[in-house]
Amino acid sequence: MAFFHTHIITGPIRSRRLGLSLGVNLLPVRNKLCNYDCVYCECGWNTVEEAEPEQLPSPEAVGAALEKALTDLAAQGVRPDSITFSGNGEPTLHPDFGAIVPMVKDCAARFYPENPPGLTLISNATQIGRKEVAEALKLCQRVLLKLDAGTPAMYAQINRFQKGFRLGAYRQNQEAEAFFEELLRNLRAFPYPFTVQALLFRGEHEGQRLDNTSGAEWEAYCRQLAAIRPQGIMLYGLDRETPAKKLQKLSAEELERKAEDLRRRGFKNVSAFF
Repeated sequence: MAFFHTHIITGPIRSRRLGLSLGVNLLPVRNKLCNYDCVYCECGWNTVEEAEPEQLPSPEAVGAALEKALTDLAAQGVRPDSITFSGNGEPTLHPDFGAIVPMVKDCAARFYPENPPGLTLISNATQIGRKEVAEALKLCQRVLLKLDAGTPAMYAQINRFQKGFRLGAYRQNQEAEAFFEELLRNLRAFPYPFTVQALLFRGEHEGQRLDNTSGAEWEAYCRQLAAIRPQGIMLYGLDRETPAKKLQKLSAEELERKAEDLRRRGFKNVSAFF
């Protein structure tokens, strides 16, 4: 069963990585909207490949929903550890993302002036090359950017990049393999601290073997990380039902072994979340 955020603001929930997290969903509340269609996505398969900005929550609607949620939490004496942009797809696709982030930051500071919750972005990193997105991310305490493949072929198989995806004036026209090279360039050039997050798994989908954990594929992934030089790395395993049904969850011991392998290679701040 697909896991959807049915409101603009969700939670707070206890997150494996972020503590008490209050979610901000900038995508539709009735369907997934994403320029990827990942085999493991908790929101299920894409049902929409084209949309208009009017189908997304407006900045005013986001502000009103956040005000209400923080009013209720403050009255209960509850402070979230993180206000997290995630939701039913890729949050940075929202055309007003650059204006929404500072608005959310200011709202959090008004309710918790002595210790505002930090802002977190969970993203597939496809939009970080846009200036307005990168500028907004300066305001986030945690920027978690997804990269879970080291080669163009595995990237295409796992993430199922949606050529032809359209949101208003934005359209994806490249093939997955070509966009992979652009994604890597943008990650290498990104000017602010960020953490790479990777979901590690094995399995099969549509007759293709999927494995980003071993052999040449793992070595290629480590080479990409060395070139990108992230501030930290988060490895995590499958946690919810996946749309592709033949995926295998790694054990906690396997995840920790992969994390230790990265530490031995000289990477700092490597964490594993089972």
